[in-house]
Amino acid sequence: KKTPPQTNAPSAVAAMEPASKRPREGEADEDGARLKLQVSLPSGRSEDVLVDPSATVGDLKLAAQRALRQGFLTLTLDGRLLDPAEFLQSAGLRDGDCIAAIAQQPKLAATRAAFALWRVGSDRIA
Repeated sequence: KKTPPQTNAPSAVAAMEPASKRPREGEADEDGARLKLQVSLPSGRSEDVLVDPSATVGDLKLAAQRALRQGFLTLTLDGRLLDPAEFLQSAGLRDGDCIAAIAQQPKLAATRAAFALWRVGSDRIA
């Protein structure tokens, strides 16, 4: 049997796994350098997400979307919208912070030849 080659670099996806799929608090993490952030919806539902400290807010958003099973989220900290391109450290995020997540429904318009998908507050149309 052949085994896939081993690398020492953690994958970006593995670094963004919901906390439920990562070691529990108090257990050893592979490299011990993850931030544990709580992401909460207005309904009160929340999930702990572990992320690499060098990740971006966009990486955190993807991990939160997976953990909360919500496709379109906007993240806020202390009432300030977080820029997906910003690094977590630059955004002022620290281990244990609680981030508010706002779920939004996408809008769709279509003709026979084209379609557009967007969400309110977004600067992109796909």
